[in-house]
Amino acid sequence: MIIFLVGIFAGTINIVSAGGSLIVLPLLIFFGLPTTVANASNRVAILVQNIMGLYVFYIKGMKNVKLSIILSIPAIIGSFIGVHYAISLPDDVFNRMLGIIMLLVLIIMIMPTKWKDGHNQSEKLSSFRKVMLVLVFLALGIYGGMVQAAVGFLFIIALNLLIPRLNYAEVQCMKTLIITIYLSLSTFVFIFQGYVNWPFAISLALGCGIGGFIGGRLTVSLPEKKLKAIMFVVIFILAVKLLIENN
Repeated sequence: MIIFLVGIFAGTINIVSAGGSLIVLPLLIFFGLPTTVANASNRVAILVQNIMGLYVFYIKGMKNVKLSIILSIPAIIGSFIGVHYAISLPDDVFNRMLGIIMLLVLIIMIMPTKWKDGHNQSEKLSSFRKVMLVLVFLALGIYGGMVQAAVGFLFIIALNLLIPRLNYAEVQCMKTLIITIYLSLSTFVFIFQGYVNWPFAISLALGCGIGGFIGGRLTVSLPEKKLKAIMFVVIFILAVKLLIENN
C-alpha cells in the first residue's frame, strides 16, 4: 500500500516537473531490494506513468512530436550504453552516486528558471544547436540508461537552454515523450535479464499510472512551487540517509 501511494505522488511529480524517481529508488532500496532490481522495477512504473501522461497531453493538443521523436534517437543509443554499466555497477557505488545526484538536484531545484511564453514559435534552430542537441541527448541517454533518477530535470534544463522558444508545458510534453521512447527499449533489457521485481513493479506502476494521469492534467494549469517544496524536503531527507548508510 505504501509503494502504491508513493507511486501516485511520484507519478504526479514526474509529469508536472521531474524527480519522482529520487523518492522511489531510495525507498525501494530501503525496503530491501538490490539496487539493480530497484532500478529496473522503477522503470516499469515510469513507463506506465508516462503513457498516462502522454494520453492527457495528446487530448490537450501535444506539440513538437516530430522533434521529440528525432531527439529520442540519440537518447536510445545512449541508453543501451548506460544499461550495460547499470547492470554491472556495485550496489554501494550506485547508492553513493544516487545520494550525490539527489543533493545536486536540490541545488538545481532552487535555481530560478525563466520560461518563454511560446510566441516565438517561428524561431529556427541553428546548425550548432542541432549538433549540441544530438550530443546532449546522447549523453542524457547514457545517464538515463544507467540511473534514470533525476534525468527529467536534466532533460528540462537541456530543452530550456537549447530550444529557448519552448514554454513550460511544451518542455514537459517533449520530456515525457522522449523518455517514454528510449525508456521502453532500455527497460526491455532489464526485463529480459530478469531484474524486475514484479510485485513491487506492479504496485508502483498502478500508483504511477494514476499519478501520471493527474500530473498530465495539472501541468497545463498548476504552478509547480508547492509540489517542489514538498519534494525538496523528502529528497533531502532520503539523500542524507542514503549517504550516511553507505559510508
